[in-house]
Amino acid sequence: MSLYSNPTLARLDEHFRRLSQQHGCTVLDADSFDDFINAPGEALILFADDPQRVPETWDIAVILPELIKGLTHKPRVGLLPPTAAHAVSARYGIRLWPALLATRGGAYLGVVEGLKDWSVYAAQIPQVLAAPESRPPSIGIPVQTVGANASCH
Repeated sequence: MSLYSNPTLARLDEHFRRLSQQHGCTVLDADSFDDFINAPGEALILFADDPQRVPETWDIAVILPELIKGLTHKPRVGLLPPTAAHAVSARYGIRLWPALLATRGGAYLGVVEGLKDWSVYAAQIPQVLAAPESRPPSIGIPVQTVGANASCH
């Protein structure tokens, strides 16, 4: 049974529950996200959006198990529904949905944004999971000194 009144989000919630039962994915929320990514080892987290707004969310949610099957080293897989995904996305500079975030023991490895061709995923996902830990990009926010002239010239 879903907690969503929006039928599309209710269907996505159902699909996430099936992925959890059939493929061992972990359905996350904003509260469980940090514990999940901070666990040892690599994790791959799907940042989903409302499929009514971003229909590609369905595509990635369907192909994700096949992407994982193709990996030599299997990461833990998390599924972040739209509300939770939007709540934490700014921490990783995510601008294009859906997105796959890779972490290792809580450290940022990289993100693959938007829906890609299979060959791109097949190349990028292993690279991102093997990447060195780095600082996540942030969404650029203009900074201005109080009392400074708004013009830079």
